[in-house]
Amino acid sequence: PSSSSLDSQGGNNDNNSDRVDQRLSIPSPPNQSTNRPKSNDQEIEENILTLQSEVQQHFRHAAYSAALATAGQLLELTSSHFGPLHPATASAHNNVGLMNKLLGNYDEAREAYHESLRVYGEVCGKDHASYAAALSNLGMLERGRVLESEAMEGEGDDDDDDAADGEVGSDGDNEDEVELDELRDGNATAASANPTKMSAMERMQLNESAIEYFDESHRIRLSELGPDHPHTIASRSQLGSAMAAAVVAERKGRIGGLVEAELRRLKRSKDVGDAKEMETYVPEAIARAAAKSTSGGSKLTRRRWEAAEEHLRGALETAVENPRGESVGPLVFVPVGSADSPVDDKETERGGGLTLPLKKDRSLSKKDRKRLEKERKREKRQANANTIASVLQNGVGSASTSTGNKDRGVKKMAVQGTAGKVTTLSAATAAQNLAVFLKNYADWLRLTLMDESSHQSSSQKGPQPQISELNQTIQEARHLYEAALHVRSSILPPHHPEVVASKFSLAELLDGPTAIASAAAAAGANDVDVLDKQRANDLREEILNAYNVEEIEQSGDDGSGSVANSK
Repeated sequence: PSSSSLDSQGGNNDNNSDRVDQRLSIPSPPNQSTNRPKSNDQEIEENILTLQSEVQQHFRHAAYSAALATAGQLLELTSSHFGPLHPATASAHNNVGLMNKLLGNYDEAREAYHESLRVYGEVCGKDHASYAAALSNLGMLERGRVLESEAMEGEGDDDDDDAADGEVGSDGDNEDEVELDELRDGNATAASANPTKMSAMERMQLNESAIEYFDESHRIRLSELGPDHPHTIASRSQLGSAMAAAVVAERKGRIGGLVEAELRRLKRSKDVGDAKEMETYVPEAIARAAAKSTSGGSKLTRRRWEAAEEHLRGALETAVENPRGESVGPLVFVPVGSADSPVDDKETERGGGLTLPLKKDRSLSKKDRKRLEKERKREKRQANANTIASVLQNGVGSASTSTGNKDRGVKKMAVQGTAGKVTTLSAATAAQNLAVFLKNYADWLRLTLMDESSHQSSSQKGPQPQISELNQTIQEARHLYEAALHVRSSILPPHHPEVVASKFSLAELLDGPTAIASAAAAAGANDVDVLDKQRANDLREEILNAYNVEEIEQSGDDGSGSVANSK
């Protein structure tokens, strides 16, 4: 997501990140006497405010085509009124870039972002936080292109780098009723018209550019905002994620040639003549290639991997020690398996399960719905404050679980490590990014454990350290994912891209491959006991419920089967 950027910090009022930029909005003019006509400048500035509000509203409703058209008008008006070299004009360029990015118009997005960067550089200086935000936006654009290209080829991971890009905290207090379907009509056509296919080399170059942007952005923010500011934390986490992605891409590129070489060696040593029989040795070849790729990497690659982990862990530690924005009670227990009893619908609507969005009561007036929504949020904030106070006074055992299942027979285990301190959206994003890093490392450990022949002849303590390390890595990643999901589900609606991204990533981790069972058996271990397929299936079900996806039987002459529809 995200969706999408790491720069989307919950409760943070500095909107100078890759999102709808209104930080430089023109202040509302004072009340004028009915007999005094407005000046031309006042009318123009009121028009600018109106256009900014429209861009924000379209963005919140995911009507990106409509938002882009309005952002273009806003850019024309700010350029003519303030001139090309003005912060408000740079802000307008940023909005044009964001909408183009969300629509898949990457060349246009890059051009707009670069223009925003140029104007901020000339007006504010290249050591200003606004310039750093523009650098971060360019970095997220490049990372987003890499992730999209990998997803098209089935290589993508669950990197959260772009999972919350441009997302603005939406409380709905000032939103008018709109026809969402009409507003969104132009999105699918625009987004699908620009499929992006890239070579591995092109993706590597884009990722290196992203690293440079994030590194410079982090340096400026560290100096201007300090190490504890959410934007500084975001830049550091972004930098760590991009560095880790570069190492993973390099290893994938190197492993291809090594697999072929290992297959040739196995063919000679096993004296295999049949191609079908040779297929059974592919996992072993991959495992050997993965081991050689890891051990044979350059010192620069190993240093970069270590630096990535240092940045990711440092960002998370800073975020949990310096919480900013809306906070919730920390996660205390990690749910295990499926619930033993059905979820209470009333408790879900109160925020316990958070599996379905609240339904609007159309019998109430718009004013009454807004009033009730404000009261609900006030009660939610008070409940969160009470939970945090209870934890501080009585310890973490006094708090409830994230899913509201404390007293309903659900199996659970105590949360471990830093995951038990994640309480804000900023910390949740940092936790998710570290979890992605750990999942990538776990995937690599799995590959090295697929060499069954090395375990069959080894003593019991042969692969045991690797199995133990794999278990610990998956366990830590799971707790971080659960903590991120807990915070996001408590603050954001269940259909929000960040919530869905956390659920999807966690499900993928818990439903990992079981190809290392024989390795675990050879090590005297009970397989990888951190996998949880039941929990993974529950999370996938929640994603479908959040989007109201229903499977219907569709009978026809062709005997077609079930079809999934989303309402």
